[in-house]
Amino acid sequence: MSPAADVTVLIPLYNEEECLVPNTGLLLRFLADRNLNGEIILGSNGSTDNTISLARQMEREHPGTIRFFHLPRRGAVGSVFQRAAAMASSQILVSVDMDLSVDLEFIPRAVSLLERNALVVGSKQSGSQLRSLWRLAGSGAFIFCAQALLKLPYDDYSLAAKAYRLDAIRPWLGRLSHNTNYVLDLVYLCHHAHLPISVLPVACEDWRKSRFRLGREAVVRFSYLFSLWGKSLLNGKNERAREGD
Repeated sequence: MSPAADVTVLIPLYNEEECLVPNTGLLLRFLADRNLNGEIILGSNGSTDNTISLARQMEREHPGTIRFFHLPRRGAVGSVFQRAAAMASSQILVSVDMDLSVDLEFIPRAVSLLERNALVVGSKQSGSQLRSLWRLAGSGAFIFCAQALLKLPYDDYSLAAKAYRLDAIRPWLGRLSHNTNYVLDLVYLCHHAHLPISVLPVACEDWRKSRFRLGREAVVRFSYLFSLWGKSLLNGKNERAREGD
């Protein structure tokens, strides 16, 4: 058997045939240059182009280093995350986007921070970001609401540039949302369990078309946020009632 990896890098895929091969190669070279024994898990959710065949070819060409699976449902990135967490040979799982829009230096820096943290939040808000005004406005509104409603002091809930220590989050894996809200779940759960979370500023440049239907994604994310807020209020009320007893 191959030795356990220092870090497992997860890349969720949806119709990534244009950049899959060159960017995965770039990531492999980056890990080697940083002397990281890394594995890459490619998790497709609903891809309909040549992504699946290309990813399988890369898995054959890099046995033990690149691993691939496909889920038929588009947008099921939370399910992709849960499956990758079960597959990982490392205790450190880092999520990045296939376009590598966030500076890859996040990976070794996050690995170091996870020695004393359960989760590392790569923050575009604290760092720098070059993205469309629509996406800046949407993410800004979501962050404001999450901070105000859930009393969370963090400023990024996107998929990319997040790193997790699996032994810390494993008890919650079966409870996570099956869509993009799994990141909010994990930040919320770690925060309220008083597990240490580090915020790491990152640089991001992303001008390509979103892989999500932005209108539908906004409805899904904000609906889930308000639902989680309602549950938090109910939990707080129940805790106060028990303390009163």
